[in-house]
Order: sequence, then C-alpha cells, then structure tokens
Amino acid sequence: MARSTDETDAKSISPSSSDTSDTRSVPDQGLSRRKFLGGSVATGVALGAASSAIGWKGATAQSKRLVVTTMPGPRWEQALTASAKAYMAANPDVEIEILVSGYAEHYQRIGTSLIEDSSDFDAHLFDAALIGQSYPKLVALNDLFDADPDWKDHYLNGVPQAYRGSWDWDGGHYSVVHDANCMMTWWRTDIFDQLGLPEPASFEQILENTLVLNENKPESGFMTCAGRANWFLGMTFTGMMHAYGGRWYENDSMDRFGRIDPEEGPGEILLDSPEVIAAAEMLQKLSNVWNPTSLNALEFENAEAFKNDISHQQVMWSGFMLLQNPAENPNHHADLLSRDFPVGGPNPVEGRSGMKGGFGLAIPKASNNIELMFDFAKFTTSAENAENFILAGGQPSNVSLLDSWGEQHEYQVFKSIALGIANGHHLSQFPEGPEFFQIITQHIGDLVTGAAGPEEACKGMKDDVEILFQRSGYI
Repeated sequence: MARSTDETDAKSISPSSSDTSDTRSVPDQGLSRRKFLGGSVATGVALGAASSAIGWKGATAQSKRLVVTTMPGPRWEQALTASAKAYMAANPDVEIEILVSGYAEHYQRIGTSLIEDSSDFDAHLFDAALIGQSYPKLVALNDLFDADPDWKDHYLNGVPQAYRGSWDWDGGHYSVVHDANCMMTWWRTDIFDQLGLPEPASFEQILENTLVLNENKPESGFMTCAGRANWFLGMTFTGMMHAYGGRWYENDSMDRFGRIDPEEGPGEILLDSPEVIAAAEMLQKLSNVWNPTSLNALEFENAEAFKNDISHQQVMWSGFMLLQNPAENPNHHADLLSRDFPVGGPNPVEGRSGMKGGFGLAIPKASNNIELMFDFAKFTTSAENAENFILAGGQPSNVSLLDSWGEQHEYQVFKSIALGIANGHHLSQFPEGPEFFQIITQHIGDLVTGAAGPEEACKGMKDDVEILFQRSGYI
C-alpha cells in the first residue's frame, strides 16, 4: 500500500549518462506533497526490473529503450513507474525511463517536442484538451488496436466511449486512455448519521445539509474546488450547469466531446439560459454559506480539509486516493464516502452531471519504438497489471476494474469515478478553450464574491464568449 505522500525515498539504480537537469532514480511509493505542489523541478526516472506480471507476453525487442513523460504524484508518476517495473520484469531486454516534470514543464515539453518532431520521447501523458491541436503529430493507433483483438475488446468494452472518445479524432484513436478522474460529492458519514442528514444527492439537499452542518460546526458545511487561478471554478460551474440541464452553446452535446465543428459552429450561445441561471443561483446560495477557502482550493486543499476535520461535505475531484486510505487519512478514512456529482433543478436528468478529466498515453509519430511503446501502453491498462497500477496510486479507466476494486472501502471512490467518466461534461477541446474557461471563471468569480448577480454574471459570460467566438471565426 502507498505510504504517506509526505515521505520520499529515492534509490538510484543506474548512473546518469549525460549532464542534464533531470535526475534518474526509482522513487519508493511516496511523494513529498511539497514537491508535488512545487512542481517546478523536472525529474527523470530510470526504472529497474520488478517481480510481478511475469506472465505478460509483450513485443519482442533487442536492447529497446522507451522514454515516457509524465507529471509527479502517485496517480501519474508512481502508477506508471510500477507498471514499467512489472513490464521490464517480463521483458528483461527492455528499459523504460519515466521522465517526470512539473505541470508547466510537462505541457511545454509536449508542445516543443511535437513541433520539432523529436524522437526523444516514445509517449506522453496526454491531456484530452490537447488532442485537437496535436493529433497530426501523433500515431493513430487503430491498426495496432486491430492487431490484438483480445486486448481491443478488453479496452473498448471496459473504457466508456463517452470518456475515451475525448482522445479520438475523426475516427482515429490517438491515445490509450489509462487514467480516469471526475468531480463528485464527498461527505462524512459519521457526522451525517449523528445529525440525521440525508445523502447529498442533489444541490438542493447539499444546501439544506450545509445549514445544519454549519450550525454544528462553523464553516464545515460545504466546500468546493474553486481555485480561480487555475480555472477550477470554471470547471466546477460547468459541472453544475450540466447537472441543471444547461449547455455552453446550442451544439454542446456529449457526443461532440467539447469540440466545435467548424462547418456548423457552436450555434446559439446558451450561457444565459434559464438552466444556466438556475445553476448560478444555486452556486450563489452555496457561496453565501460555504467555507471561504473554497475560492483558493485546488484538489489538495479540499483533501486536506477533510483530513483535518475542517469540512464535512464537499463537491470536488477524486482526492488523489488520499481520503479513504488508512495510511493517508488515519482519523477519518472509514467515515468518508463519495457518490456521483449531484443533480440539480426540479427535473434532473439521470446520467447527466458533473465534470470529467483524465489522461492517456499518446505516441508521437517521431518515436522510433511505436510498436513496443504501444505494447507497454496495452500492458499498463491490462487486467494483469491492475494491482501494480492501483496499489501505486493509479486510478484506472476500465469500469470493470473500477467497480470491482470499488467494493473495498479504501477504493470506494472508484465506483464514483466509473459513474462520473460516463456522465460528466467534457473539457473544452477547441484552441480557444483556455480563454473560454477563463471567461467562465471570471464571471462566476464575480458571482461568488458578490460583484455580480446570477443574471448579470451569466449575461457577461455569454457576451464575452460571443466576442471570443466571433474573433475565432466560429460565428
């Protein structure tokens, strides 16, 4: 089981072959939270062999070496590290280097290497939001999928199309999607039982619960993930808007994966529709009674608030696998429960709620090891590797794995992820997506800080998005 993320061990297993800012080591199953949050020092990880998954029969290779880029943390770095160790145990002639960089450096490395057609990297931990700009530089994996029918069935039947489709483009599969995340509801069952509160399945119920929880302990009633500097507020509000039946624009349907067809355009901008205004009104009510640290909270702050008994009800992301882990949350792990993102409004639609996110492994066309890299990506998502991946801190994308592991309380959050990746709204997948989310974050930020009312904030979003889309040639 993973140790505390406040501890780090590093055991060097191979000398550095060149002068570089990256260091090469194998981390134990811990990562300093300070280092994770700092995220500014790039670290390379050259991995040694391990003793699991010997039965995997991978692609044959002679002295093959793969380099896979990722970000720090158990969910990304350590899940891939464990997978690479197991793969190399089954394929002793293969060396896999997991190259770890902070958030900004990782995205910069992807962009620079793809522009330059660099063959230095065989796969990148890939955000679906980058696919629209990047797919011409990536390998379409369809033929490789077809070459292994058993794995293809395992993958396509296990990972919902509503989720993995975010990494497809024009029928091409441009990633093996191994990681899953979404927004959801969390609550302290012991406190709820003590106060006789119902499960927080809707925003209306969350608001009622908040008033009682705050009376029991000030500012404990509700907290959410609304860090304004990183668009988290824009994502949280998009999930709420979606739950209330709202859409960004007329052609914002789930089968379009957050994209705009250049021929059809977005259609009418709907950010001031009655459904979106209703979501804004609810968020305003919640902001009047929430823990004020919500406005600066990213996922770590939300998790720490639960661990330190500051908050008893939240709408947030998966919590980095910290909340139900006895080693990470010794005081409250048994009392925290999650469920799908809450519904909203008088006529909620089942299966329409929340916000999804996650990562896949994308292979650049410039890689010299495409087939071998694909074999490692397949192994990473395989049932044979599930234990390695999950115990290291990974959150798999396969619903069967999520549901079966979710029977254990420590992994109960997996069941919520399985729902959220099917039901949640997509991230924006058009080039102006960052500016689009900044517009939402700005106006909803005005709403929750009292600078604007619901209708004013929604009209401001609509007006600014119309200007953005006109400038971009969509309307």
